[in-house]
Amino acid sequence: MSTALPLPPPGGDPAALRMQHGLLHFVREAAESGAPLPGEHELTARLGCTRQQLRNAMSTLEAQGIVRRRQGTVTTVDPVALRLSVRLEEQLEHTDLLDRLGYRASVEVLTSQTGTLPSQAAALMELPPTTRAHRARKRWRADETVAMVADDVVPLADEVEARDGESIFDLAHRVWGEPVIWEVSTPGVALLDEALATTFELAVGTPVMTFELVGVGASGKRLMYSLEYHNPAVTSYSVVRTVRPPWHGG
Repeated sequence: MSTALPLPPPGGDPAALRMQHGLLHFVREAAESGAPLPGEHELTARLGCTRQQLRNAMSTLEAQGIVRRRQGTVTTVDPVALRLSVRLEEQLEHTDLLDRLGYRASVEVLTSQTGTLPSQAAALMELPPTTRAHRARKRWRADETVAMVADDVVPLADEVEARDGESIFDLAHRVWGEPVIWEVSTPGVALLDEALATTFELAVGTPVMTFELVGVGASGKRLMYSLEYHNPAVTSYSVVRTVRPPWHGG
């Protein structure tokens, strides 16, 4: 879901990854509180890095407009630029998104089974509800907090079975011989019922953001369906909209 992630993966360097994750933690805190970032001396001490490593990471954030640095003044975070790092226009595996935002990301499969299409998915995919399908519920964590729960559905061809831990996109590609190249994504809001509240480890009635997704291939075939529940306390999403002339409003 992002075209301008705050920091790219550091190429397999665990120390650099830890430092970048730690820096993004301070960036998120500063954006939420409106306070400036700690000074260079404090950051290097708390992140366990050199000044040059910190400056390189800060330069990347500055180039993306996320931080503002001026000689002799405090470093501040632009909360709008930070929001642009998580956008609805692009799809990204959620583990990668959380990881690149500086969280320790993990995903677990809660349930996985072969059955038939749920009625709502069948209607949107224009398939009979008796269609054989793989259904899985997965849960993502950001650090220790539940960030998202998704109910994934892929119609199955004859004799095709899902593999343990397989991505919904990989499964859809393997089943139908073409990748998902775009999605119809419909946002909404839901209040957690007792079952979902337990899964999220939150109180019943907590509001979460939802996305109902239908993945489509180049042929126009509808390849997958997913209903996602997002914890807005972990990640909020933005969309860039073009304002067309004339710009006088009204």
